[in-house]
Amino acid sequence: MTEPSGTFVCPITHELMVDPVIDPDGNSYERRAIEDWLRQTGTSPITRAPLLASDLRPNRALKAAIDEYRHSIDSKNQLTTLSLTEPKPYELTANGNYVDGFVHISIQPPSDTNRSPCDICCVVDTSGSMAVQSEIQNETNEKFGLSRLDLVKHAIKTIVHSLQPQDRLSLVSFANSATVLFQLTNMSPDGKSSALAALERLEDNGQTNLWDGLRAGLEILLKGQRAVGSNTALFLLTDGCPNVEPPRGHIPALEKLKQKTNFTSMINTFGFGYDLDSHLLEEIAMLGNSGSYAFIPDGSFVGTIFVNAMTTLLATAATNVQIHVHGPRIEPSDYTRWYTTAVTDQNTVFDLGLITYGQSKDLLIPISSESLSKYEFSVIYNTLQEPKRSIKIKINTNPEQNDIRRFVQQKFRLELVHCVRTVLQARRQQPNEDSAVAMSQIKELEEKMRQYSGGTDAFVKDLLADLTGQVQEALTNKDWFTKWGVHFLPSLTRAHLLQYCNNFKDPGVQHYGCGTLFSTIRDEMDTIFCSLPAPKPSQQTGATINMTVFHNADGGCFHGGCLVRLMNGTTKLIKDVQPGDRMAPHGGMVNYVVKTKCQNKTAKMVVIDNGLIITAWHPIRLGQQWVMPCSLVSAPTEISCEEVYNFALDQGHTVVVNDIECVTLGHGFKEDVVRHNYYGTQRVIDDLRQLDFEQHNSGIIEVTEEVLIRNKHSGLVTGLRLIEAQHQSQIIV
Repeated sequence: MTEPSGTFVCPITHELMVDPVIDPDGNSYERRAIEDWLRQTGTSPITRAPLLASDLRPNRALKAAIDEYRHSIDSKNQLTTLSLTEPKPYELTANGNYVDGFVHISIQPPSDTNRSPCDICCVVDTSGSMAVQSEIQNETNEKFGLSRLDLVKHAIKTIVHSLQPQDRLSLVSFANSATVLFQLTNMSPDGKSSALAALERLEDNGQTNLWDGLRAGLEILLKGQRAVGSNTALFLLTDGCPNVEPPRGHIPALEKLKQKTNFTSMINTFGFGYDLDSHLLEEIAMLGNSGSYAFIPDGSFVGTIFVNAMTTLLATAATNVQIHVHGPRIEPSDYTRWYTTAVTDQNTVFDLGLITYGQSKDLLIPISSESLSKYEFSVIYNTLQEPKRSIKIKINTNPEQNDIRRFVQQKFRLELVHCVRTVLQARRQQPNEDSAVAMSQIKELEEKMRQYSGGTDAFVKDLLADLTGQVQEALTNKDWFTKWGVHFLPSLTRAHLLQYCNNFKDPGVQHYGCGTLFSTIRDEMDTIFCSLPAPKPSQQTGATINMTVFHNADGGCFHGGCLVRLMNGTTKLIKDVQPGDRMAPHGGMVNYVVKTKCQNKTAKMVVIDNGLIITAWHPIRLGQQWVMPCSLVSAPTEISCEEVYNFALDQGHTVVVNDIECVTLGHGFKEDVVRHNYYGTQRVIDDLRQLDFEQHNSGIIEVTEEVLIRNKHSGLVTGLRLIEAQHQSQIIV
């Protein structure tokens, strides 16, 4: 991509300007940034001479040049392989099979390589709590200055840059009340510029009147609804619990509004941080035409969640998909109770939400063979051309082998949803009660999956990875459940229930991102997100921010009193490990033992229940997922210790400490969370080799603060220096 001219970039924000103004000395700035600066200092950031806001004038020539540049970049960044087309007539197909006492209905969308226009209203929480800095921080409690609102703005910028002129966007903020920043606007170059300028004006203050924002957003979509030809969605972004409520509560108020207006827009909710009413957010999504709910614990999840949410919307083939069962009343079962359902004496309706190109929707309904003839089945759905299209489904009672295999996969999917939801519900109602019975059901399901998959069925294998990974971690530890499990589990199980991919991380949901169109959109959305400049922190820290992940400044380490497993099955204290020891689980030989001196003979470390004592930012593997220890506890603990330890191995690059797999130096892993631009590369091994040579080639290396080379902007360690080279600069640029 062509880099913008330096004159296009604000010297305060270091971002491309939207509304440039010029001072009497000829210096140009982003209007909002310089006005904020002058309120605090009253002087020019360039010359330090006195400067008043009244001295500033619009720089129209520069704005025209920037807009031309932005237009050229937008034309390159647009999803050019995904040309927007006029909606063409199409139909879904559906088939039904009767297998082992179940009716299995599978709805198939058409294939396509072009997407249709969309209308989106983003409803953004700007209450005072949105000023709270992101949860991610390093061992010294240094924060990076990114507030929750900064992260929300970055997410919406991704949406803006992904849209084309036929798409429309609206923005509503809410605090004490709702404010409409702009109505549905076509995302032409001018529309995008206006949207980005309005986004920059969002500021945190006041209470959390979520209902007023939700109501205002739905009204915008209703009034601006096109006759045909667009997918519509409301994105609700918030960080907490509403403290202003409608008289009868949020859900009754939303139900009343839906009855009155019959809105068809999908409501997708996004919860930032850990202080959420996640139950309310999911209820809103359920009532919002079976929308999605996503949990965003910190900045590292913004990209993965919003890239997939936008991809799902842009790849939508049909909305408001429902399965109608006409006949005797269908009683709730373990396989159907978690869907939004409407029941009358002779009709049961299951709401399945939207369907994307290339991805099926599946429902299992337990019905006895004797009663099967009493029922009729149909699918009702909306297309971009017309609402309420219908398909009648004939049930096949002699399924083929592939049909049976597909049935088993869907049965495991819904059993996972039911088991996890049952435990979650019990924990919410009685957090201090023993859930051993419910957990035993999960263990039984785990064993059934293992016996069936045998490592050959990829979908069931990845369902098992979800079940034995973060699901069990969230449910078997009370602190973890209270902090993040109560918010994460509804997000994961809703994605499995409605068969949509909501992130790049959980193995099971990756199977729902099917089809050429979905994959192409997602790849290009991901490129747009990663290419955008990192947001300017609203609370200055001086650190440079990489939006893909926040890394701490120092390498992760273990407490010397922990137990590490050797390849021969025995254990050693961490402090007793020697070069040449062979370590489980991969038989890696220790090349270097790295001992880092602790200042004041203490260190802030995370203490995990099984005895592992580890620095907050040393990646560990739980199940199939890499996680940071700091995400598992409320705060690190001050621990007495003179030294902390790490290792460099010749292969494998993980060790098992107190029964938890932990990464070691120079590992080369590229996955999210574990990757690191220095400690995960060969460069750290090369530096250790030089230090070892200076320290007499024993393989035991002592590291102190004075040997660490840090980037002066971010504080991140970028190298290790030889002690005899201390006359060199102590900080690099």
